[in-house]
Amino acid sequence: AEKALALDPRHEAALLRAGHLHMADEKLDLALVAFRKALEVSKSISAFQGAVKTYVAQGRIKEALSLAKEALERSNRNPKAFLLVGMALSQLPEGLEKAQVALEQAVRLDPHNSETVMELVNVLVQHDKLPECVEALSAHLRLRNSDEVHSRLGDIYAKMQKLDLALGEYNTALALNRNLESARVGLDRLEKTMKGIDPDGDGEMADLGEADGDANASL
Repeated sequence: AEKALALDPRHEAALLRAGHLHMADEKLDLALVAFRKALEVSKSISAFQGAVKTYVAQGRIKEALSLAKEALERSNRNPKAFLLVGMALSQLPEGLEKAQVALEQAVRLDPHNSETVMELVNVLVQHDKLPECVEALSAHLRLRNSDEVHSRLGDIYAKMQKLDLALGEYNTALALNRNLESARVGLDRLEKTMKGIDPDGDGEMADLGEADGDANASL
């Protein structure tokens, strides 16, 4: 990215690459500079994605939402634009209902995008709409087999106290990717819960119902 930018400071692909590298290194200010420069070159959805996600990571939700809405105005049939709007709105307690609407539209436009489904599920969890979470994740898995989606479904089943179903989802996720951290952590917590051990401490729990309650509170 540096070499390409040295030759052409307005090279969009290089600016996007630099932004993502800075994001990975948690250098959010530098990432934002790169993504904003990319937007000056081209109002591409990739540039909008980088800038909006950086603003969200910085906690600058007003800027994230404003930019996400601009992306949607420019491309009102692009599922990624609806995803950005939903992502920004979901950071606001008063924006959860509208976030759900935006994310559901993104899923309708592109049901194969795992990131969109996961964002939608995060919003549904905040509404305590767990059966809808199961429906959304299961529908996605019928289209695309994803280790992360299986793991998230395991989380939801654990939260619903459907421990056997949660166990199956975590095992499926690990069969697809044995190094998936979310599934390993989820399975470890679940196994402790099923043994009557508090997953957040060292002591035993009085009963399975109490165990499930503690497990749910952590998800």
